[in-house]
Amino acid sequence: MGVEEAIGVFWGCRALSGDIPFELSTRAVLRALEAPVEDVQNQACCGEPLRSMSITASCYMAIRVLAISAEQGFSSVLIPCSKGYYMARWAQKMLSYSDGLREQVKKALEAEGLGIEALARPMSLLELLAELGGPDRLEKACQKPLSMKLAIHPGCYLLRAGARGEGYGALEELVAILKALGADAPYYPGLTDCCGGTLAATRPDAALALAGSKLVAASEAGLEGLVVLCPACFEMLDNRQEDALAAVGGKKPIPVLYLTQLIGLALGLEPGEVGLTFNCSPVEELGKDIGSA
Repeated sequence: MGVEEAIGVFWGCRALSGDIPFELSTRAVLRALEAPVEDVQNQACCGEPLRSMSITASCYMAIRVLAISAEQGFSSVLIPCSKGYYMARWAQKMLSYSDGLREQVKKALEAEGLGIEALARPMSLLELLAELGGPDRLEKACQKPLSMKLAIHPGCYLLRAGARGEGYGALEELVAILKALGADAPYYPGLTDCCGGTLAATRPDAALALAGSKLVAASEAGLEGLVVLCPACFEMLDNRQEDALAAVGGKKPIPVLYLTQLIGLALGLEPGEVGLTFNCSPVEELGKDIGSA
């Protein structure tokens, strides 16, 4: 399938602090696809919360993920969280721009016995799925095709990760994956708009308005559900959906699911195996299209 050696997994704060649907569904899909993955030990923060306060500290935390993965024998590390993946790619870019920053991060790593020369390659979930066979393999493995029209919410961090244009390539891959599972994912106004999560701590009113506008846009486009990859986006669009809709006068709730939840259901996994009972949005409205929860 293109993947033979073990790949490390860095979960990040969200999974380790209680995002059950994210972790359950991701682990279930990786098992179903027989992905050779192992958890990276001694995990810590990806550095994203520090970015506005200290470039050096945030780069150190992000690069540390890659260094500790390499130290544990992984040449690649899966980072299923969009923010965490973005941070790894961003930090590598920042170090390539500044020798001084690189030297500071190198010294910080050396203080705990880690090196900066041999780093694991960061992988997004979409990149790993591609290496496992991509849409072709998913189409062949699909047992319960998803007969629905879905709104994609790629999220800011997926679109901004890596080199220019790379994010929109990832968006095309996401559409192809959903098509392979039997779902239609058309364009709708606001597809690339922010979920508001970045403003949640400083401008909660604006954050909820952004999330509510996204939910309303998907509903008004006649789409049956919203697909997300990022835990921060899931927090705003699923967990806080009632408040988000209230912020913009929205009346119609909409099911929100992780991509991995949809993949798992299409592969024949039970709703409980992908954590569907932990979603706050009305996923039961999708009924037979996803299996009865």
